[in-house]
Amino acid sequence: MKQTPTTLPIIAIAKRCARISLATGTLIFLAFAISKAEAIIIVGFFFTFIACAANGIALLVLLLHLTGNRSYWQQIFNAIIIVLSNIPIAMLFAWLSIQIAELNHINL
Repeated sequence: MKQTPTTLPIIAIAKRCARISLATGTLIFLAFAISKAEAIIIVGFFFTFIACAANGIALLVLLLHLTGNRSYWQQIFNAIIIVLSNIPIAMLFAWLSIQIAELNHINL
């Protein structure tokens, strides 16, 4: 008798990608907020670009699975919400970083 998996591997991968992006982005933001080093804001910019690409690919694959796997739609939808929740957080961190840079006269 063949058993069906309880979840799709892409769901776990997408959630892990979102968690890692959030944790790393938070660490980069905190490092910049504490040190106010211009180099950290450059690292943050490149990290944001890479995280957007990785999360975007994960989101695209989740959307493709959402159309094909009706039995996992709720788990896939929850994973999509988790991946999308990084967007407003990243925007907040970017806005706060710009404010911190302006307060400390750091040229961006």
